[in-house]
Amino acid sequence: MIIDTFQRGSRYALGALWSEFFPELMKLVEQGEALPDGRYPLAGGPEQGGVMVSVETYEPKDESQARYESHDLMADIQAVLSGDEFLDVFPLQGEEVESMRDNGRDLVFYAEKPEAACRVHLRPGLFALVLPGEAHMPCQRACSNKVKKLVVKIPADKLSAPHCR
Repeated sequence: MIIDTFQRGSRYALGALWSEFFPELMKLVEQGEALPDGRYPLAGGPEQGGVMVSVETYEPKDESQARYESHDLMADIQAVLSGDEFLDVFPLQGEEVESMRDNGRDLVFYAEKPEAACRVHLRPGLFALVLPGEAHMPCQRACSNKVKKLVVKIPADKLSAPHCR
């Protein structure tokens, strides 16, 4: 997982796809709360090997209502444009009990909620990059009753090993 500011995000050398879509992503992020809910293909969209951004406004959940999820093929950028929320992350050990798997959507939910290895307080200007092998529990209530959030789905096999320039 990488947690950083969008301002520093372009410094990461995560491969050609990252370098291609990140400037486009910044144009969306700069719109903040004014960005309409919906889906935004970047770098040609998934059909051309790019990424898909989903923007949604919602009421965050109490921790007891949230679920851990993971993805085998996709990495996520999780970021709030307005409001705030908690994002819990833990590394998968391979012994977790799955409650639901949908391979078509590259989505796994888990039956138990282990103690988080890391809790991120997502606020505007910050992002968390969650990779395959890391389960995450997003959308948890922090201080705000309403959150506008942006999630980027990135083919993980198109990312290079994380390091900062």
